[in-house]
Amino acid sequence: MTTKNALSPADRTSLLDDLQRLRSDADQLDANHLLERFLPLPAHERALSRDVMVVRGERGAGKSMLFKTLGALREAGQPVASLFGRADDVDVHWVEGFSEGGTSHPHTEVVARFVATATPEQTRVMWMGHLVGCLNRDALGSTRPPDIFVRLWQGQTNELANWVAEADRALPQLTTWLDAVHSELLTSNREVTVLYDHLDKIGTTAPDVRERATASLLALWLSLSNRYRAMRAKIFVREDLFEASLSHSVDASKLRSRSIALSWDVASLYRLLIRQMAAQSLRLREWIGDTVNRIPLDEYSPLGWFPPDPLRETGRPSQAAFVEHLAGKQMGKGVKKGFVYRWIPDRLQDARGAIVPRSMINLIAYAAEHARHDPKAGYMRLLHPQELQAALEQTSLQRVDELAEEHMVVYRLNHLRERIVPIDHSDLVKRLSKPSHKDDGFEDNGSAVADELARIGVLREREGKRWDVPDIYRYGYGIKRKGGVARPR
Repeated sequence: MTTKNALSPADRTSLLDDLQRLRSDADQLDANHLLERFLPLPAHERALSRDVMVVRGERGAGKSMLFKTLGALREAGQPVASLFGRADDVDVHWVEGFSEGGTSHPHTEVVARFVATATPEQTRVMWMGHLVGCLNRDALGSTRPPDIFVRLWQGQTNELANWVAEADRALPQLTTWLDAVHSELLTSNREVTVLYDHLDKIGTTAPDVRERATASLLALWLSLSNRYRAMRAKIFVREDLFEASLSHSVDASKLRSRSIALSWDVASLYRLLIRQMAAQSLRLREWIGDTVNRIPLDEYSPLGWFPPDPLRETGRPSQAAFVEHLAGKQMGKGVKKGFVYRWIPDRLQDARGAIVPRSMINLIAYAAEHARHDPKAGYMRLLHPQELQAALEQTSLQRVDELAEEHMVVYRLNHLRERIVPIDHSDLVKRLSKPSHKDDGFEDNGSAVADELARIGVLREREGKRWDVPDIYRYGYGIKRKGGVARPR
């Protein structure tokens, strides 16, 4: 590879091929690649503390990545504390308690059909029975739960009515077995942490069912954690589902105090991008260090390559130096066009200032696709600012699709298509009063819709009762901005 930014066309093409593949979803990565790409943050360390039961986050915030990484560490025989450069004080056994892809779990829609007609007590027994089945599957405890229950659970996981009925009948014996397992854990200075993910996949078209299923699981573990100090849960849940589930609970304040939200600052997002590029290929890893303002990388086996922490905003090495190496210093001629390293997070943040990592990765990968298919002749960077601008629309469209899966009310933004923001309050409310093709529960209450969209970070109120839409959503809904640049192509 040629050095000091002087890339040959062949070098640039190869690097772009690697860069555009960054858009791989966490579900598609094997254990080794997960360990190489996951960026441990202080927020993750706090989330994994024994007193935190619920890990909250918007879609794309990295909940499933953390869930999968914990499973990968288990497969690799590595303690979770190794992510943070320390040893575990206690031998912790991590158990997969529920996920969409696990073959020893009932299918999410099977769970939904059961919960739809079940009483709260039956739903709680379902989660209790499934917990016992999972712990027994992982050979926790020197004894076994009742044989009839084990046979039903192992052989007919999707036949919930059968094994839940048996779990209900044998509930005293199941509780006694959990007591025995807990006693053995205490004696041997071990702990068990049970992981739950993809609860939002339960009853995808039935929000109430999904909320009741989640609320029941939260209530069960709130009770179990009071009884068993060596048994803990990590329940990964979408922010909106967690809040909705609290309406079904009398212990909302306790659950809230036992939860933590995953959030990302800009420096961490750039560190994540660098780390994933370094893991993607040797070529990209060499390119990261191939500059006078090079980003040093340290390798920690089996966790891969890490950029500096913290990564400063300016200077060398820094966020600004890395982005200048990637895509140049400014978005165009003149300072008014803005610095690229600031332009990227500014365009990806929602109305609350939050950015999900997936949007950062998608923007760079989409830009690489544009650069690969329409290269700028003689350009010496990997990406051109115009390619970032073009990638913004695709990134926005994907983020819009993700958001719509969580909040049907966002479909009402289609009524703002081709409109110019900022928009007057009265005009906004009038347009949002029109129902969409989805039943979002707001009927013709445009004011309530505006409040809800502001709550989830899609709308921002400005001075003079005018409303704005952040770029990460604006492009996806075809909304224009007064005095803005031309739509990316």
